[in-house]
Amino acid sequence: MATTNGGHLPVKAILSGHLRGYEIPNIPPKVVRVFLASTGQDTVTERNTLVKEVYPELRQYCRQKYGLEFQIVDLDWGLPTDSLHADQRLTDFKLREIRRCQRYTAGPTFVAIIGQRYGDKVLQTSIPAEEYDLIRMVLHKHKGRETRAAPILDKWYIKDNNSIAPVFVLQDVASVIPDILSSDEEKQKKADQEWKEAETEMKRLLNKGAEFCYLEGLIDSDTKQKYTMSEFENQTQIGIEESGCPSSLGVVLLRRIVDLTNYIDDPKAPTFTEILYNDKTEEYETDTVSSHLLSKMANRLRNLVSENNTTSFDVLWRYDDVISPELHKDYLKSFCDNFKNKLITLIDNEASKLPVDVEPEICEEALSHLMRCRDLADDFCVRADELVALQSYLQNTYNHPIVVHGASGSGKSTLISKLCVEIPEVFNKNAITVVRYVGYTSRSSDIKQLLSSLCTQILNALEKENNEIPKDFKDQQNLFHNLLKHIPDDKLLIILLDGIEQISKDYNAHMLSWLPVHLPTNVKIILTTDPVSNKILEKLKKDVVTNESSFIELQDLDLESCELTLDFFLFRYGRKITDQQKMAFRSALSKHPCLLYISLCAEKARQLKSTETMEKVIFPENTVDAINKFFDELETEHGTTLVSRAMCYLVASVTGLGDLEMEDVLSMDDDVLNAIYVTHHPPTRRIPFIKWLRLKEAINRFLLERVTNGVTFYYWRNDQFVDIIRKRYMKDESIVKTVHSLLADYFLGTWSSKPKPISPIPNECSAMIKASGTSGERFVPEQPLTFQLDNSPVRFNRRMYDQVPRNLYKAERFDELNKLILFNYEWIYSKTKALSLQHIFADFALNPGVEAHLVEEALRVAEATIETDINNMAPEISGHLLPYYKNLPNIKALVYQCDTAGLKHCAMVPNFSYLQVPGSSLQFTFSTEVPSDYFRFMKDERFLLSKHRDSPYIHVFDMITGETKKNIFTSNGALYVTPDGAKFLIVDHVTEKAIKVHKSETGEFIGQLIVLNNIDVKPKEKYKISDICLTNDRLCVLVTTDVSYLCIADIESCQFLQIICLDGRSDMCRISNDGQFVFCNSNEFLLSYDMYSLEHIYTLAIAYRPVSMAFTKDGCRAYLCNESETKLTIIHLHRGSVEMVYKTVLDEDMPNDRLQNLCISPNDEMVLIRGLENIVVYGRSNERVVARFPRPKDVPKEFKLPKRNIVELNYKQAEFSRDGKFVIGTIFRNIYLWQISTGNLITTIQAPVGIIARLMVCQKSSHVVTQLDHSNEIQVWNIGDAVNQVDMLDKLSGPIVDVQVTSDNSIAYVVCKSSDEIGVIDMCSGVMLDLLTHDSNVRDFAITPTGSYALVSTSTKKKDISNKLWDMSERQIIKEFGNAVGFCISPHQESYILFVSQESMKYQAPYSVTMFRFIGDAFHEYVHPLALKFVLDKPFLTYDDKYLVVLTAQDHIQTKAAYDTPTICTFSMEEDMKVAYFTPESFEGSVNIGSILKLMPCKNNPYTIAVLYESGDDINKNYYASESGMGRGFLILDICSGSLISICYPFMPNEPRVDRGILFADDFSFCLDDQSNIFDIGQQDYIGQLTDIGVQPCLTALNGNVIVYCDNTKLLVVRVRDGTVIAACDVHSRLCKLKLCPNERTIIAGCEDGTIASYVIIDPEVDDPESIVQHLGSRQIENSGEIDGRMSRSWDKVSSEANLSRPPSAMSNGPKERILLNKVEHIPVVRPSSDTLLYLNANSKTCSVM
Repeated sequence: MATTNGGHLPVKAILSGHLRGYEIPNIPPKVVRVFLASTGQDTVTERNTLVKEVYPELRQYCRQKYGLEFQIVDLDWGLPTDSLHADQRLTDFKLREIRRCQRYTAGPTFVAIIGQRYGDKVLQTSIPAEEYDLIRMVLHKHKGRETRAAPILDKWYIKDNNSIAPVFVLQDVASVIPDILSSDEEKQKKADQEWKEAETEMKRLLNKGAEFCYLEGLIDSDTKQKYTMSEFENQTQIGIEESGCPSSLGVVLLRRIVDLTNYIDDPKAPTFTEILYNDKTEEYETDTVSSHLLSKMANRLRNLVSENNTTSFDVLWRYDDVISPELHKDYLKSFCDNFKNKLITLIDNEASKLPVDVEPEICEEALSHLMRCRDLADDFCVRADELVALQSYLQNTYNHPIVVHGASGSGKSTLISKLCVEIPEVFNKNAITVVRYVGYTSRSSDIKQLLSSLCTQILNALEKENNEIPKDFKDQQNLFHNLLKHIPDDKLLIILLDGIEQISKDYNAHMLSWLPVHLPTNVKIILTTDPVSNKILEKLKKDVVTNESSFIELQDLDLESCELTLDFFLFRYGRKITDQQKMAFRSALSKHPCLLYISLCAEKARQLKSTETMEKVIFPENTVDAINKFFDELETEHGTTLVSRAMCYLVASVTGLGDLEMEDVLSMDDDVLNAIYVTHHPPTRRIPFIKWLRLKEAINRFLLERVTNGVTFYYWRNDQFVDIIRKRYMKDESIVKTVHSLLADYFLGTWSSKPKPISPIPNECSAMIKASGTSGERFVPEQPLTFQLDNSPVRFNRRMYDQVPRNLYKAERFDELNKLILFNYEWIYSKTKALSLQHIFADFALNPGVEAHLVEEALRVAEATIETDINNMAPEISGHLLPYYKNLPNIKALVYQCDTAGLKHCAMVPNFSYLQVPGSSLQFTFSTEVPSDYFRFMKDERFLLSKHRDSPYIHVFDMITGETKKNIFTSNGALYVTPDGAKFLIVDHVTEKAIKVHKSETGEFIGQLIVLNNIDVKPKEKYKISDICLTNDRLCVLVTTDVSYLCIADIESCQFLQIICLDGRSDMCRISNDGQFVFCNSNEFLLSYDMYSLEHIYTLAIAYRPVSMAFTKDGCRAYLCNESETKLTIIHLHRGSVEMVYKTVLDEDMPNDRLQNLCISPNDEMVLIRGLENIVVYGRSNERVVARFPRPKDVPKEFKLPKRNIVELNYKQAEFSRDGKFVIGTIFRNIYLWQISTGNLITTIQAPVGIIARLMVCQKSSHVVTQLDHSNEIQVWNIGDAVNQVDMLDKLSGPIVDVQVTSDNSIAYVVCKSSDEIGVIDMCSGVMLDLLTHDSNVRDFAITPTGSYALVSTSTKKKDISNKLWDMSERQIIKEFGNAVGFCISPHQESYILFVSQESMKYQAPYSVTMFRFIGDAFHEYVHPLALKFVLDKPFLTYDDKYLVVLTAQDHIQTKAAYDTPTICTFSMEEDMKVAYFTPESFEGSVNIGSILKLMPCKNNPYTIAVLYESGDDINKNYYASESGMGRGFLILDICSGSLISICYPFMPNEPRVDRGILFADDFSFCLDDQSNIFDIGQQDYIGQLTDIGVQPCLTALNGNVIVYCDNTKLLVVRVRDGTVIAACDVHSRLCKLKLCPNERTIIAGCEDGTIASYVIIDPEVDDPESIVQHLGSRQIENSGEIDGRMSRSWDKVSSEANLSRPPSAMSNGPKERILLNKVEHIPVVRPSSDTLLYLNANSKTCSVM
């Protein structure tokens, strides 16, 4: 294998494609492949024990520790003992397997078990002609007793000239001794004896002849050894002596039966040593020659492998078994332990030398395809003209891709591969070549991974940064296109993509939008495809490569090329055929000039000897027959059952199977084992190792080797083999299920470490099989999701991930598919981490069920987040699927797993669902910089166009892929599009003078039409374009001055054809559907004109000016409506002329309504009439209303959205669905779908907060497009998905700045920045229960612990209504008061709200404290008689609500801009709000306080507060520390006694500023700075750093055990005790506010876009996850108890119980009709004196500032 210095791969050359074919290295193997050599029968017991006891353990060890496979190759095991004799064909096969072990191993390669038997010599089946002639010559030369039988050689050996080096081959036994096949047992037995005698004699003669030749110098010693050494010694010589490093790759185990000579007469003795009969002594004795050769071989091997790898065992002969499994237990255990330990030692030594995965991950992907390229290129022998054409393309300046196409098997892959390996010869290192065989690897199967790998390789080849490959497919596509545009001029980039028809359909890959149409001249792309699959070739010709010269078709080969190809294939085998044989093949090839057929013929031709004639040879009629004949021959050679099942498993696996996998699967198949073990059965029920390996070699020419992670898997090279196997072996559905079920069991590890039942045994099977019992262990491996041993890295079971889902599905084991795969968190997580989400999506494609679809869609929505950080998977799945938790059992199970098992990856679970919920009808959301004013469809509704009137750019959105296309530059103004989409017409909306025409493809300006140049306008006369309508070639414009003009123009020439002055004003013009006539009004008259003859056709009086007109497609009817009457005008037309007019009265169906618009159904049979309050459908044939859809009762009449005035809500849009069976209408934020035939409401789609201003219904699909008023977002909905209604959560209008939560964590009140709204959020579901809007921005608010009341302070300029008190149970404002913004203070437990504010916003106006106490349905308002001069920070209540704490001051020094004498003032809530205060004088003698920076309540002691202050010595430093860091202090104050609990001075001396960015522990024992450095307050020193997050800490949770951080869009949770990051959760929006709920584990996250998210922290090492999850409100199956009124309503609906004149969200000015206790006259409260305050110290005195 070619590697660089140090054993590493040549990464740069691989990624650049700078490797010639012979330079392309192999991926380092990740399999330990060990050949086990023995003389067969004498070691059966040991080898049986190894199979049972050792191999499974070694396999497990290699997988778990190194990610390696362990494969033993013992080709004698499992075979009948009478078949274990030397056979040249088997010998050659064994030698080939030894060399494969040496080539494909990551560890030791050879183990020899040496007993006391030297082994049989082999009769050569093929002898080079020169050698044979020499041997025959010397045998004739040395005539004597030993050589007199030499003519027997000529009887059995014949010359074969079809071998490129002629050989003499041993004839088939039956051709010389026909009775060997006789059915007569006596004849057959005699023939068999004759063959054995002949075989023995030929071995002797060849041995003797070789010795003579060697002595005469005619041959060398190596040639002589072929005839003189035993098969066993030959194996050891190649396996150990030729291994290159015997001491590290080989093991020798010697076993000696010490008393063997005592049993020399035993019939079993020849099994264990060579025995000769001594004619002189008439006794049996050991063969001394063989013993000598064996001893010599053993000593040589011992020296080669070293003593460390050699072990000797002495045993005794034990009765009939000789080596008995029972009587030799101790020996066998020692033998097995020694075998295992020595191999483990060698594996450990060799595995440590394996190259560590330091190369870029892309390197293995690129190398896999280069290896395939190298192998395929070796098959190239024809198609030279096509190769030259492709080489010419690479060297010219052609700027389009080239497409090579041809039928399957025509040689596309071979051609592209040959081109690839020759590129370095032509371009040296100036070219970067990237080759991909689509579908060959998992990363080349779908377009997203393919583009990612292409971009990564190109960037690496250019030596550019590639860390930021986008996760989003659209971004990847843009990156790919941009990369191609910016290839350096001195480089040539060549991309070869073979078989693009095989790419998966995900991400609309078959639309080919990812493929660039135009290329820079130094970028070349060559594609191959077949002409049929997925219509890729058709789409390439239509949309990508429109030039016919860009296509190269591979036609059928001519006869000469076929013959060259046949000769080429035979030459690779070292074979040829005679001219007579070639003539026969020429006739067959002329009929079937296909490469696959030629290859199959080559398999037949290579077996022909030169002496064979072709008279009886029948050639297959076609490729299908040839393949079937090939399988017939396989079945004859290897057995029908083995061949059929092996082929079935290979095809059923889809991606192929490795050697070990096939052996294991066949070992689990009782049909296969029963067919093999007819006359014998080993003690272990497994298939003999040789069976699959020989079968694989027979089909290897047609197999494709896939190397994944260093392990080789085999699959069919050509799909025709797959098709025929399915028809031949898998036509029975029961067999298909059996095959897939067994594969599923294997890769699930179902029968690992336990016996598998044996299927019913046929009568013809051996008694030994029947006696083996009803079950047997198959010793197949475990199949965990991941592998890991001790401290080795975690490795993923990728084969399990690949095989289990598909096979469970094909076996129709759907329950297991759901439980183990689709709804299994551990599976989804592990497989995604090992492979990608695309592989997970492929799993879900197997189950089209509703639940599986929802999970798949959830993963697609979360794709970018998961790919950025896979540990977000659990919260992503839960957050997106929570709405289905209660009703769908599989999703419930999956979410529960995410909430529990997922905690080890992210210790936070979503408290309620995310904004994007799968199953909703929202398909895409397109965004523009500013709200668009105009929308149009184009190209069969494939693209959506949007435009803002003040922008020249038209935004283009792909309605299929959801992609944003390149903007088209045109002109400022209103957008119109011709029906054929060829031209854009832009109307200048500022002057309304010019109508500009542009080409739609490019935006190129064509010309313009200026109306003012054709009409007379008086000075200062108003000019307006009233309406525009157009066809593909005609434009009609209504222009109004004092009167209106109808202007008809030719679009192509940009010339006006006619200007018609109308008598009155016109509001509307419409063109008939045939484009022939235009209709417009002139005041109350309707006029019609011929668009081409320009003649006036008809004038009709219509009484009122129309607002809408619609035509049927057949042109026979027109419908007209106006706002003045509730009537539909029906006009019968004929060629633009009116034949009949009448009106239908609609008063009963649309009472008190005003008609707005008309629409004709797709089938021409109905008219849709939209009013403000009603929508009706009118039938054309019966001329009556067939359906009526009144305004929904729950929609408010008017509404006040945040930051907006109150608006009336009416029907805005209505259209027919594309099939005409439904009506789609909008009002407020809702899209309604009604069924016309029944009049029933089918479903409702809820748009985001706002009012839908535009609706567009697609006629080619089920999509609907909407835009909210004043919104820059465009929504695309799928009406087909809307039946399963799933409402998305609402967002607020801006960044969240404050959150208040009820004491039971059930409801949150949320305020956003600079907005007049307060959102009321249900914490169980995330649903917005209320949206409280006000007449000005909310500045502060507070709620009662139950959330029943809210106090809101706003910045209104209106008198006496700055502050509002809400009764939330009635959704009413019950009090408005005040003229200044104040502080609203929420209690923790008590039912009151405190309000601290000034009477007015005047400078130094005093602050008063007001309490609103709520008792039952009433409230008591109490204003404290004392006032405060200043309030320096927001006051707070202690955690038990006993004290209100206010930071104030005695005065303000204006010259210093500082407050004088900072004072801590407390109000006792239990003692009529008694007041105490603390000034710096209160602490004299203990601390010197100059200024107070911050006050904080103490959670653990409600009677204490924490004070952060600056020393009086540093008062003028104005919050900043001195250079020495001194001057700041921290203390804990008991506000009851006035005593100081603790003092820390200096405090955090290294921090420049501590009034912000510092996070204190709950007990104030320590704090963290903005870099998470820990400052121990007790020790007054830094003690370390918690963790290096890079952002400042935000809050503590779980009672101070974790710290929560906020980093852009991420929430991070760090465990305090060990600094471990236990959660890093993406919230999907930029965070701006965090709130910890009273339960200490629920976090509310407010985002800048108005989103509210909530998470529950669960530390899996401390908490009981199951208990916590079960008590989450969102996970409760049933709600118990009474329903809270606040949680049973929707903010945007009108309650049926309360018929409010204004919608619930609008401000209500009326007071609540109940007794207001604040009207009761209060008893004056005397100012308390210092002696009446119970808990003040001696330094306290009455607050002088009150």
